[in-house]
Amino acid sequence: MEINSVFFNLLVKYQTVSIFTFMPYKIILFLFCFYLPYLSIAQDTIKQVYSLEQIFDLTLKNNQSLKISSNALGIAKQQVEVTKLQRLPNASASLTGGYLGDALLIEKDFSKATKVPMPHFANTFALQASQLIFKGNTVNNAIANASLQEQIAALDLEESKLGIKLLVAGNYFDLYKLYNQREVYEQNIALAELRLRQIEKFYEKGMVTRNDVIRSELQISDLKLAVISINNNINVINKQLTIATGLPENTFILPDTTVLTQRPTVSSLAQYQEIARKNYPAIQSADLQVEIADKNLAITKADRLPTLSAYAGNNLQRPITSSSPAVDKYSNGWQVGLTLSYNIASLYDAPRNIKLDKLRKNQAKEQAILARQDKEIKVNATYTAHQEALVRVHTLAQNMRLANENYRIIEKKYLNQLALLIDMLDASNAKLDAELQHTNAAINVLYTHYQLLTELGTI
Repeated sequence: MEINSVFFNLLVKYQTVSIFTFMPYKIILFLFCFYLPYLSIAQDTIKQVYSLEQIFDLTLKNNQSLKISSNALGIAKQQVEVTKLQRLPNASASLTGGYLGDALLIEKDFSKATKVPMPHFANTFALQASQLIFKGNTVNNAIANASLQEQIAALDLEESKLGIKLLVAGNYFDLYKLYNQREVYEQNIALAELRLRQIEKFYEKGMVTRNDVIRSELQISDLKLAVISINNNINVINKQLTIATGLPENTFILPDTTVLTQRPTVSSLAQYQEIARKNYPAIQSADLQVEIADKNLAITKADRLPTLSAYAGNNLQRPITSSSPAVDKYSNGWQVGLTLSYNIASLYDAPRNIKLDKLRKNQAKEQAILARQDKEIKVNATYTAHQEALVRVHTLAQNMRLANENYRIIEKKYLNQLALLIDMLDASNAKLDAELQHTNAAINVLYTHYQLLTELGTI
């Protein structure tokens, strides 16, 4: 849009007859062709107001990092289904076919050999099935373990959502601050330009020195440079938000100005601590890790127990080679029974593995305690920051009123030649700083509130 404005002003400035003297037709055509792509880009820019809740919804739908976490949850769910397959019987079927050569009977001293004709085509069909009956509840514990891993993946996804929500909330509020800063700076530029015109009149009358004019021009130049820097920062943060939300890159997100009308309710620190202990995903995940360690210990203990399984099978085989001569017929046989096995090596392996899993379980318990302690510290820190932000915004509101009053007084004195320009500039800078600090403090109240909600797991 700035390029569009520059080009338009250039045409207006040279729209008189002198354009043919200073800017030939080919140069005008060249400039038009050069700026045409930028003009089309400016026309395609979409400026739209989004509330913070809309930004949250778009982020949850389109954010790439959340898609990765969602895929991890899908993998964990499928792993549960795969683990449940251990309850099903193992079944196998095989079909073989081949050429059977003649047998050769050889005397013990290898002095004589007799050839025995055999049916040459041989084939076998076998069907086998087995079912685990008992192994110390190992299968059920493995399924429970996979289910716990699925719950942890779901909690990881929730924690990722909390983090990405706080991230886009921070960008959203930063964008609000920058738009507000630009507006304040532009208002102060307008005031400074008005003051400069008054000073120029005073200078023409000999009431002030050239130095006053130069200082005013320098102030305006500094303010305009600050606006350029703000615009650049707006572009950077807007890009981050469009990527996080999946919006088109030519979209300019305008914060909802009514967001400052929100008045977050404040509860006691003890209530916040209790909510965090119940809701925060990392604490729940640490508790699940203890359960997983307990299931692993149970699985390891089951290694000391025997394994009981049932089996059944059927075999169809041709030819019958157990008789002499071989009979070219099918022989069908079936079997069913129980198998009881015991791993003798578990007598000395299992105690060491059990001790290892007990140590891991104790470690998981300690980590769960640490997670609660860390969360207590973070909730306390964010609660304190939020309380400070509330006090700060109240104090800065009073400062802003005083700075505006001081500016009006100094301005009247300066116009009546009762104050120096340096006093006027100081008052103007103080007014600008007070306005920015107050609005930033009001925005910071909301941001610290969302920080607190994030630590509670309820954002």
